[in-house]
Amino acid sequence: MRVAMALLPLFPDSDIATLLPAGTAAGAITAPAADENFAGTATAATLRITAPCNADVTPPAVPRAIAPVSAARAAGLKPLAHLWRADDVAHAAGRDATVASGFAALDAELPGGGWPQGQLIELLLESPGIGELSLLTPALARCAQDARACVWVLPCERAASTALPALPYPPALASAGIDLSRALFVQPETPREAFWAIEQSLRAAHLGALLGWLPHTSSSREGEFRALRRLQLLASRQRAPVFLLRDARALHAPSPAALRLQLAAHDGELAVTVLKRRGRPLLEPIVLRVHPAQWRHAQINPPAEAAAATRPQPAGLLQQAALVAQRWSVKAMFSH
Repeated sequence: MRVAMALLPLFPDSDIATLLPAGTAAGAITAPAADENFAGTATAATLRITAPCNADVTPPAVPRAIAPVSAARAAGLKPLAHLWRADDVAHAAGRDATVASGFAALDAELPGGGWPQGQLIELLLESPGIGELSLLTPALARCAQDARACVWVLPCERAASTALPALPYPPALASAGIDLSRALFVQPETPREAFWAIEQSLRAAHLGALLGWLPHTSSSREGEFRALRRLQLLASRQRAPVFLLRDARALHAPSPAALRLQLAAHDGELAVTVLKRRGRPLLEPIVLRVHPAQWRHAQINPPAEAAAATRPQPAGLLQQAALVAQRWSVKAMFSH
């Protein structure tokens, strides 16, 4: 009881009044008489609160709900360029921050209206040769107009893959508007050389675009994330789109890429699923026609007679093997 009475001066009357029931005065606080049965023991004392009849106590105010932003004010905030809402797709940071993809349906869902420059763009392939290069050729052709180099880091020769990669075809690239005189093709032998080639390309000046195939390695996810993080920091210094093609097995792996897309074949067209972007998630995939319509109905069936005529005979195969052995024997003679 003494402790409770000693703590009362610490609270002003106004604060106590807010804790009391309605119609109770803060000054009408008395302590009950001590019980004789509990003399000499430490018991918890209670306070008896009495209110005079003529007490005038103002009831506590009811908290008001926060009023929502009016429609007029919300409309006035939309023109602000530096304002971004989490449920909207992010805008471009500058005039040259993005490169149009060449597909209006895809540009409408990409932040800034195109492929971002100075950031990693991951393309996860369900299988090679489904139209991934046809998706990127319009943007690569626009980058080639700036007279800057375009680096192609091809798939590794020793990479363990269940399916053969679809390599770029130079005549098709030239017909799409890509200047082959400014294209640099790098053929790494191991996954380590592939990461090294991409890193050195990002350190070079006047880079127009970079397209690299990342192999599926047996290293840990932490090691792959650190390697990708290093590439992301180097890509931020460039004004060029950086495309990384990976296998779909890396779908659930962590990645610092600002944009991640999953590509899959869909009835002769290309289904693009946006896995990661700055803005609200996109639940439905975007179906794009990256190949001409006549390609879907084109059939190439060589005649049976021509196929039989061009088929080599067993005797011809033996002669070719003998010629190859003779060439190697002659080469061995002159090499000593």
